[in-house]
Parts: sequence; structure tokens; C-alpha cells
Amino acid sequence: MAAGLNATGGAVVSDENVQRIAAGSLGIILLDGEGVLAAAGIPEADVPTIVARAAHEPTDIDGRYLAETIDTTGFSLTFSDNESEVPVTSAVLVVRTTDREANGVLLISALSVTAVVTTIILIIAAAIVVGRGLRPLTAMAEHAERIAEGDRTLRLPVESSGDPAIARMASTVNLAFDVQEDAENRMRSFVADTSHELRTPLTTASGWVELYLRGGLTDPDALAEAMARVERQLGRMRLLTDELSLLARTDSGRPLENTPVDLAAVAAEVVSDARVLHPERRLIVDTDGPARVLGDEPRLTQVARNLVGNALQHTPPDADVTVSTRMNADRVILRVHDTGPGIPAEQLPHVFERFWRGDTSRHSAGSGLGLAIAHALVSAHGGILRVTSAPGQGTTFEANLPALDGQPAEPSR
Repeated sequence: MAAGLNATGGAVVSDENVQRIAAGSLGIILLDGEGVLAAAGIPEADVPTIVARAAHEPTDIDGRYLAETIDTTGFSLTFSDNESEVPVTSAVLVVRTTDREANGVLLISALSVTAVVTTIILIIAAAIVVGRGLRPLTAMAEHAERIAEGDRTLRLPVESSGDPAIARMASTVNLAFDVQEDAENRMRSFVADTSHELRTPLTTASGWVELYLRGGLTDPDALAEAMARVERQLGRMRLLTDELSLLARTDSGRPLENTPVDLAAVAAEVVSDARVLHPERRLIVDTDGPARVLGDEPRLTQVARNLVGNALQHTPPDADVTVSTRMNADRVILRVHDTGPGIPAEQLPHVFERFWRGDTSRHSAGSGLGLAIAHALVSAHGGILRVTSAPGQGTTFEANLPALDGQPAEPSR
């Protein structure tokens, strides 16, 4: 059996280590119930004699060694040539002496020798404890390396560790991996949706241009209609790219203009413009005085336009749309309510997702970004945009923003 041995977890107890600890005068013999497991710092020929004569007190061995046997029941070690743990029932600590030193050494008190023995045993025990403590960290490092190599479905082991602190760390790292994976999935979905949304108008416009180049639009009226359709598709692409650019600027955290803005006046302006574009619709403004916030007026106006436009687009002609503002302590509430068919409960968690459209609006002319932009802009102003709805009871979008005289909240992105 190898003279060097590994304490559980990888610590090495060898002749070289023992000599370094004891300055050339100390050796150790480890035993189990059947005999010697390993010896270090002692000539192999002397080991049997020392083991046979050592007792549980300092014992002189032929004037050459001072030895004492220490009970180590409960300890176990893993040897370098065997991966399984082996129990160590006792250890013999050996101090080498000379003939001239023997008499003096024998005067050393049992307490002094025991202190040295205890030090060695504590060294071994520390190696065992540290080694066992590092086992879950080693496993976590291996899993992390595999995740870094591309296995994004793998997570760090949590239950295998008996240490609550290590388990908590593994759970936290796993949560970070989950967030990163979710962000990557959303990015891939966003790129795919963007490509699809741009491809549709581009294909339509290209088709009309190709038809013209082949001589298929000789009639002036047909040519005018074709060019009008091309213009509409190009306008759709321009709107989409503008909205994507706005989202990118908002996501990057670029600072907004901060000036006093009266949301009551913004609501009145947006409704006035909507009445011109939709004279057949019933639009109502309900404000009870100024509702001032600190923010970027064009962006806050866009929030109101997007919410009103969404209500008009996804409700029948006989549905009412009401835009109201209210002061609530140190907050300003901008609310857009419609009396339309409402949104099914299973769709509500998705309404602020980019490019998401409900079943009734899947083929609508919108970009699918209006509500996502409104949500991002409200968040950038330190506010919260919420939606409540139920089938047959209409839908309400509510932007909750810090009032001008209140304490602005931190932006929630």
C-alpha cells in the first residue's frame, strides 16, 4: 500500500509533509482493526516494533523513538491507490531521538506529547472536513463548465449538497442561468418576429414592382393603384423600423427629456386627434384638473396615442372609449377604458409582449408593438402600466406615474 495517502477530499499526508511539519523528528503510523494502513517518517523495518510496543502513553522504544498510541475511531481516509474510504481506528505518533537525548525525552510530560498528537490529528481532520466541503463545489464547477460549453439545459446540483449555503448559491446561479436562457429565447423570438414582419410588406411591394417591370401595368389606373399599394407597404416598413428603433433606445436606457407635462392636456389632445380620424366613434375625455408629471412630453403623448389606438382598433364601432386622468396621492393615473368584448384571461399575460396579437387582431394592420412600446415608455418614466379585462366587460389600461410634486420612482426595466 502506498506510503502517501489522501485524506478525504484530496489532502495528502506523506513522508515529505510529516518531515516538514516536525522538522525531521516526527513520524506517524495509521492502523485499522487488522494492522498497519500506512506509515510516514519512519523506516519501514522499524514500524512493526513500534506498533507492537507503543502504548496509550509516551513509551521509549530502544532509546531511538518515543511513541504514543492515540484512538482515532470515527476517522476515515481515502488512499491514493484506492477510491473507497478506509476507517482509521488508531494512530501512533513517533518522535525520533538519539541515545544522548533519550533520558531527556522521557521526561517530556504526557500532556506535551498529547498536544503534538492532537495537532497532527487535527491536521488530518481539517483535511477531511475541507475536502468533503469542496466536493459539492467541485461538482458545481464541472456542471458550470458543461453549461459554458453549450449544454444550456443543464443546471447546478442543489439537493446533493448538505450545506445550506452551498445549496442557496447553486439555486441562485441556476436562477441566473434561467434568466439568461429566457433572455436568449426572447431575443431569438424577437429577431424571428421582426424578420417576419418586415418580410411581409417587402414581399408585397417587391411583387408590384416586379409586375411593373415585366410590363404588366400598362393601364394608368392600374399603375396608380399599384404604386399606392407599394407606398402603403413601404410606410408600414418605415413605421415598424421607427418603432423598433424607439424600443432599442428605450431598452438601452437612454435618458428621456424631463419637463413638466400635464397628462390631462395630453389626454384631451390625443382624443381630439382621434375624433378627426374616427368621427364615427364615441370618444370621451374625463379629467378633474391638471395631472402633472415630470417626463418626456412626446413620449408620454405616444403612450396615450398607442393606448387609444389599440382600443379603437380592437373594439367594434359601437364601443365607447374613455380617456381619463386622476391624481392619487403622489401618483398620476392615466386610464383608457373601452366597452368592447374584452380580452380572455389566458391572453392577458401576453398583451405587452412584442409582436403579440390576440386572436381577434391577428390579421390587423398594426405592427404588434404599440402596447410593448407604451409599456416600455411608462417604465422608463418610473411608472407601471397595467391591464384589466374580462370577456364582455371591456378592457382598461392604466398607467400609474409619479406626480410632479411626488418622489419619482426608479425606472423598472
